[in-house]
Amino acid sequence: MSSPSVPPLTLVVAYKAVEGHEVHLECHLPGADQVRDASRPVPVVIWLHGGAFFDGARSDYSPVNLLSTLARGWAFVSLDYRLAPQVTLDDLLEDVRDGCEFVRAGRLDEALGGGKVDGERLAVTGSSAGGALAVFASYTLSRPPRACFSLYGSLDLLHPSYNAPLTFPSGHISLAEVSSHLDPNGPVVSHSAAEVDFSTMVAHNRTRACFFAIQEGKVLAWSTRTPPESIDLENPGDKLSGYRAVELVRRAKEPKRDNLPPTVCVHGTDDLMVPFELSRALVDELQRAGVDAELVEEAGANHGFDLIPGVWGDEVKMRVFERANDFLAKYLE
Repeated sequence: MSSPSVPPLTLVVAYKAVEGHEVHLECHLPGADQVRDASRPVPVVIWLHGGAFFDGARSDYSPVNLLSTLARGWAFVSLDYRLAPQVTLDDLLEDVRDGCEFVRAGRLDEALGGGKVDGERLAVTGSSAGGALAVFASYTLSRPPRACFSLYGSLDLLHPSYNAPLTFPSGHISLAEVSSHLDPNGPVVSHSAAEVDFSTMVAHNRTRACFFAIQEGKVLAWSTRTPPESIDLENPGDKLSGYRAVELVRRAKEPKRDNLPPTVCVHGTDDLMVPFELSRALVDELQRAGVDAELVEEAGANHGFDLIPGVWGDEVKMRVFERANDFLAKYLE
């Protein structure tokens, strides 16, 4: 598969402001040679970056994410969102929902000059923490998007793997190294590009603070400002259980097939950071509810396998991502 031409237009625009802090999105349009029907505006795929809710930026997408979307003739829109712990997970979700409505209401198309993108033909996607936000936001919008795609999404924040200490192969991280990034009263941040070498798992700056939260098993506690000692994973209560994707399916109104978006999950079977079973559990729950859902497995793959150089352009390695795009195409085209 050859690389598509460089996108003819990139737009960065603030989609909201909170107490003077602007939050931005980035839009890439497909080239004229990639658009299948030039007589109408193109569909929009919103992408949400990972970073365990503490780190990341709208620029943290892989060629696989961007180029495979543009190759389909769809616009690629990547959202920044405010980061924990200066704000809470509720605030992150509010940002994502506001970004979706900015696109769906036609405000992005207006910023592009009109007639470019169809915000109604919308899919919400993301990887890791972004995959979780894609699901959590899509399932709680006033009207669901056309489709949702989670790439190794952390779909159950009550899973024991998120709430137990973890030792990174790169060594122990001390609080003194990262405390300035973890001050809940510090400046609000919504753009912090990841700084990590995935071959060694050595991280720097705010990414190292993100790794510290994971190391301490405090992602849920610190991102929701819930005292760790008060979190009961077996009986978490209504608020915290809303960060479990299968619970959102169970809470949806009937008929669920009309109140939840068709969803595709792509996940490596050997993921060491986000258990593969989380994607399987969500797809099983959606199918029981009568919602179109598909699980695409990448045998033997670990977390972040789309970020490995050489995936884009390799027909075999791209198969799982093209299957996900085939799923989205049923609802976008």
